[in-house]
Amino acid sequence: MNNDSLEVQQILEDFDSGRLSRRQALKALAATSVAAAVAPFLAGSALASSPPMGPGGIPLARPDHPVTLPLHEEPIKSGLPPETGGTFKLFNYQDYFDKKLIDEFGKKHGVKMELTTFDSMDQAITRMASHSVQPDVTDITPDRLAQAVAGKLIKPINLDYIPNLKANIWPSLHSPFYDVGSRYTVPYVTYATGIGWRADKISEDIAKMDNPWEIFWKSEKYKGYVGVLDDARESLAMAMLYRGFYDLNTEDPKVINKARDDLMAMIPICNPKINITEYQTLAKGESWLHQSWSGDLLGAYFNYLPAGDNGSSLRFWSPAKGKGQVQNDCWAILRTTKKPVLAHLWLNYLLDKDVAYSNFTTFTGYQPPQVSITADSLIQAKVLPENLRTAIFTSDAFGPGSLQLMTLTPKGQALWQKAYARFNSGA
Repeated sequence: MNNDSLEVQQILEDFDSGRLSRRQALKALAATSVAAAVAPFLAGSALASSPPMGPGGIPLARPDHPVTLPLHEEPIKSGLPPETGGTFKLFNYQDYFDKKLIDEFGKKHGVKMELTTFDSMDQAITRMASHSVQPDVTDITPDRLAQAVAGKLIKPINLDYIPNLKANIWPSLHSPFYDVGSRYTVPYVTYATGIGWRADKISEDIAKMDNPWEIFWKSEKYKGYVGVLDDARESLAMAMLYRGFYDLNTEDPKVINKARDDLMAMIPICNPKINITEYQTLAKGESWLHQSWSGDLLGAYFNYLPAGDNGSSLRFWSPAKGKGQVQNDCWAILRTTKKPVLAHLWLNYLLDKDVAYSNFTTFTGYQPPQVSITADSLIQAKVLPENLRTAIFTSDAFGPGSLQLMTLTPKGQALWQKAYARFNSGA
């Protein structure tokens, strides 16, 4: 292979890994002396199939199109001592990390712990970008990661300080598609979107239906006890999956509006409630059928069952890999941190086996991607009943071939939001 061919191969590999944008790859290819030999790429037959560009020219990551995020500074050096004294600041959703465990970290490292909360990732990004908050570490979702990197809100991490990543975490999340090489994040918790219901109230065996999503459009007899997640992407995605459409990051107006119309059609059928409190309402029997996150069924069992209810009526179903969405949250270090070494130790702490297990089973109900946590082990230890086995997942559910709701272009985001607003106002 001659030097020009090697150069072209390197360009295409850099593009495929996300190190070059489509525009950058086209420009680099055109500058080679063998441009004619790669005419199909220049014409767009290969490169045009890539995801569109996101914030800062960073390609939009997808499970089958991993992206290596650019470094805007070098990670801190290895072997530095952790900072002590003063306050260490966390930024997170309310009730999304056990305060007891937070305090234990502070006591161990001689710092006061301060938790500031946000209600949505939109709010979190806005507050960090405006510097109205200046935490050391933050929870962040993969679909907002490119935005945080492009805005230089977060720091690259040095994995030498985070041995628990490779020691304890699923292999599929050591180098996730949205952050190849784990340059900026470590995974926190995982979950799938599916259907939660009470078997003592719902007569159908939903998991055995040909199309379980259809239950929402055949739920007349459960009217008033049916719910949909109060989330633009999740609710519309459910309607798409109901129709057998699996491109859940589509920006096609016809597909999005069809999903909207299908959601609207549910209103006279079952008068769905739109909320994200099914972890309470299913546990208490105030709802019987709800689009649900797997972690909320587990949280319902761990924390919200009334006295005398052993949780045997709770059920959860989610589609097979590639037919329904799975998600995970991450933690990252803020660029403005005054305690960068301690921030790395926090990321390592939350990946500790005992910390993650305790946080999961006694507080959040959301499964950390720990190798040691399996459905069999939880059921054998009587931590979970057999009827909730389906709410526990393995590494195989993630990575290539999976579905994940990811970043859209501003135009696409506006289409989804507009369609959801129409459903929400009608319901």
